[in-house]
Amino acid sequence: MSTTQSNELQQRLMRPLLWSILAAIAIYGVSVVASDFQAVTESLGKLSLMDWVIVLGLSLVNYCLRFIRWEIYLNRLQSRIPMLRSFAYYLGGFAFTTTPGKAGEAVRSLYLKRHGVSYTASLAAFFTERFTDLVAMVLLALVAAITFPEYQWLVIVITVFILAMLPFIHARSFHALINRNLHKLSSERLRNFGLKVLDLLVSASTLLRSGPLYAGLGLGLVAWAAEGVAFYVILQSLEIETSVEMAVGIYSVSVLAGAISFIPGGLGGTEAVMVLLLTLIGADTSAAIAATLICRLATLWFAVLIGGIIIGSLELTDKDKNFQPPDVEN
Repeated sequence: MSTTQSNELQQRLMRPLLWSILAAIAIYGVSVVASDFQAVTESLGKLSLMDWVIVLGLSLVNYCLRFIRWEIYLNRLQSRIPMLRSFAYYLGGFAFTTTPGKAGEAVRSLYLKRHGVSYTASLAAFFTERFTDLVAMVLLALVAAITFPEYQWLVIVITVFILAMLPFIHARSFHALINRNLHKLSSERLRNFGLKVLDLLVSASTLLRSGPLYAGLGLGLVAWAAEGVAFYVILQSLEIETSVEMAVGIYSVSVLAGAISFIPGGLGGTEAVMVLLLTLIGADTSAAIAATLICRLATLWFAVLIGGIIIGSLELTDKDKNFQPPDVEN
């Protein structure tokens, strides 16, 4: 990929990022103004400096654990680069977390290509990371149900079923079954989308074997649970009474709702569900809005800020702009 093509790609990624920032400002502003402005602003000021340190620290734990998982995937694919450089590329991808489906995070592939890491390998790692994140968030979303004795058996059944089914994902027979059913679809657009996902699934089959799959899932569970605990710290600071399990469950359900909405960064969807669930457990609306805003600033937008700083630094210091075009053989 030439310098011009690289710049064009970056510009295409920057547009949705800027739009998402503007959308967030609008959504958050309207939420505060439409509610009790004074009550919300008072709630926002309740977090102490130590609270912020703990919350942002837990977000950093999330990023670091996910990077460790990323390194495991790259090493499994025989793709090794200096760790600090790899860490910079990984964090830099967060700058584009608010692009649709977090697809902009795949910008890491462009930087990794400079070190001989094929697009197939890096995209396989990216796909597996997204997949294990999804499974981890579903399992964590079930945590809230544990607080209700009548649903504990259902949580156990669903968890065991999910964990038992995971090893079959890399099986060729499973891929063949999906392929046959995709070709039966009448919608060409849906069929082509499904085939592209299947191609990624096949290319990521090495990472979806039991060892790396469960290791990645375990790291994902701890990483996202850390942000769930950060959400609990926020709720306690705002005097919203709940359990750690409920806080982690609400956080996970809200993030999943945002992901399912297919809105970039889950903007609007995640926030709406989070506020709704908090009010359902007895939180005041203004406190629920404040807790949601703080949570999103300390998780989503903190990551975007770190990623933006690193991407800017990489563009200033890394002189080699000559990427190779992606192809099926690389």
